[in-house]
Amino acid sequence: LRLPRSTMTRCSHEQSPYQLLFGEQHIFEELLGLKFRISPDAFFQVNTRGAEALYQEVGKLSQAAGDTVLLDVCCGTGEQQPNPPLSRVIGVEVVEKAVEDAKWNAAFNGISNCEFHAGKAESVLPQLLSEWQDERPLVAVVNPSRAGLHHRVVRALRNCRAIRRLLYVSCKPEGEAMRNFLELCCPPDARRKLAGEPFAPALAVPFDMFPHTDHCELLLLLTR
Repeated sequence: LRLPRSTMTRCSHEQSPYQLLFGEQHIFEELLGLKFRISPDAFFQVNTRGAEALYQEVGKLSQAAGDTVLLDVCCGTGEQQPNPPLSRVIGVEVVEKAVEDAKWNAAFNGISNCEFHAGKAESVLPQLLSEWQDERPLVAVVNPSRAGLHHRVVRALRNCRAIRRLLYVSCKPEGEAMRNFLELCCPPDARRKLAGEPFAPALAVPFDMFPHTDHCELLLLLTR
């Protein structure tokens, strides 16, 4: 039996509020020695051991030190908090329940140097980076959905001179993420307002997050 293709949609709590019929309001997961609360609407990697390997590699490739500021775009429940120790973590996430989880997770685990902004990245990030004056090293990590990053997010990341290392996590790199890669790495383009110095791909690391399938999670390191 062959079923017709259908368009999959994701309904948020804001669009149609969930109703708890039985059990706990949240599930809890341990990741790299820390406890995370996860709401029904929040994204969290389903392969926990694979996620630990992924986030450890993100920490390694970020070359972050104790004075580094981490900008975590599409931060989910704040999984980047523990890895590695940082001076400041700034998370941006569109799902409000996930932001509530991220704040709870930071407080529960005794991490006080995190701040989380609820809203669309294309609305929050341009203003945040246009006013950036912090002299500490700034590393960006992005982990968008299959739809990739909005052009305004790409433009804000590229035009922020403080960002010298950018780590892009993609579950479908051959899709819309490829458009992001090209915009981040192409020569300056005044028409598209890509004025900043281009990034260059330095390393790609696949992670088998989905065993027994053809899919891999890709971690791409971009530098300039």
